[in-house]
Amino acid sequence: MTIRNTAAVFADLNLADLGIDLAAPAPPPTVSREQVCLVGAKDAHLATYSDLGAVEVPEATVHRNSGNVQYMPVRYTDFADLARSVFADALDAEPVHESYALARGGNQMFGRIVFPWRGREDRGFQVALRSSYDMSISNQVAGGLSTFICANGMLSGEAMIKAKHTLNVGPALVGMLREMAGRVDATGAAMNARLDGWSNTPMGDDLFYAFCGILVGRGMVTPTIANAAMRYWRACRSGELHNEHSDPTLANAYQAVSGGLLTAHPARAFRQFASVDHVADAVARSGGAMTGIPEFALDIEEYSAAA
Repeated sequence: MTIRNTAAVFADLNLADLGIDLAAPAPPPTVSREQVCLVGAKDAHLATYSDLGAVEVPEATVHRNSGNVQYMPVRYTDFADLARSVFADALDAEPVHESYALARGGNQMFGRIVFPWRGREDRGFQVALRSSYDMSISNQVAGGLSTFICANGMLSGEAMIKAKHTLNVGPALVGMLREMAGRVDATGAAMNARLDGWSNTPMGDDLFYAFCGILVGRGMVTPTIANAAMRYWRACRSGELHNEHSDPTLANAYQAVSGGLLTAHPARAFRQFASVDHVADAVARSGGAMTGIPEFALDIEEYSAAA
C-alpha cells in the first residue's frame, strides 16, 4: 500500500517562512583526495549533487491495517539543500565545496559539505550526511572538523544526530539541523582544541603501529585503511610527503588514519570516524599510553517532531 510521493515531505515547509535562505550547491572539490572517495566499496561510486536528484525516489508506505505512515523517504537533494542552508546561515558563510557518493544502486547516500571556519585557512567545518531509500539508514548528520592541507576530517560520536523516515520527518529534520547548527561554535571549538591538544601528545613509530593495530583488532578500521595509514605515516616521517605531518605526534597519527577513512563505505563511515576519534582521545588523555582504552559504542542522538 502506498501514499503520496516523498515530494510532499517538504511541501508545507517553506524555507523562507522559516527564516532560512536557500544556499546554492557548492562546486565539487578540485582535488581528488577531497572527494568522498570509496576505494574498496565495490557497490559505491562518487556522485554530484545533480546525480542525487537523478535517483528515483520510492513512494512512501503505510501500515496495512492502521493506514498510518510507515516509511516516508526524504529526497536526497532536499536533505542536502536543507543541511547546507541551515549551516550556511549559522556560520554566515557559503560552503567551500561539497561531494557525495551513492551505493547500492543509489539506495544509500553519503555527503560531505565543507564550510570555512572562522577565518582559519587550514581548517574548516564539515557537515557529513547519510541517508537511504531502502530503509537501511535513517537521515543522519554529523558535524566535524575538516583540515584543508590533506583534506582529512574529524567526526565525533558526540556530534551526531538522526531523524527516522516517519510521517513528521520534515519538521524533525528542520528542528534537528537547527539544533545542531546552534551548537556549531561549541562543536567546532571543541574539535579544534582537541586536535591542537593532540599535537602535544608524542607518538613514536612503534606506538603508531600499535595504534593502528588496536583499530584493526577492534574492528574499527579495515586492514586496508590501516596499511594505507602506515604508508602515509612513513612517507611523512621520511620527508617524502607533507612535512606538516612529519612530527611524531598523536595529531599526525590521526591525520594518517583519517585520510583513509574518507574511503569508508557510507554505511560504516560515521562509526569508523567516531571510533578512531574515541581511541585517539583516550590515548591523549593517558598521555600517550596504549593501555586502558575503553570500549566504544556509537549511539547517535535521535531527533523526533511531535505529531
